[in-house]
Amino acid sequence: MLKIILRDGKFEVISEAGDGLEGVQLCQQLQPDMVLVDVIMPKLNGLDALPEIRAILPPATIIMVTGNEDEDVVSKAMNLGANAYIVKPFNSASVLETMQVARQKFILRNPALRGD
Repeated sequence: MLKIILRDGKFEVISEAGDGLEGVQLCQQLQPDMVLVDVIMPKLNGLDALPEIRAILPPATIIMVTGNEDEDVVSKAMNLGANAYIVKPFNSASVLETMQVARQKFILRNPALRGD
């Protein structure tokens, strides 16, 4: 569902991982600008994968996807390097709004994309 929402919002989805370990490997291989990471994943959960992804992709925008708004989980994710989070169940409007804000912040943080 998330992939459909993102494509409808004109985001290019370049890959999808089946678990956290595969996600880290794909980040190493593909070097994406933005990464969505679910908190609950097999093999390596999102909170454990997050620092590894951040180390591989320091300038990337990383958005956590979570099934609850537990302040401890959200706070931990932000402290580990997440830039934003999306709470399930989500709707198209909230996902696209979060992604647009994240995209704009990514562009503002990267001088080459600003045309400086």
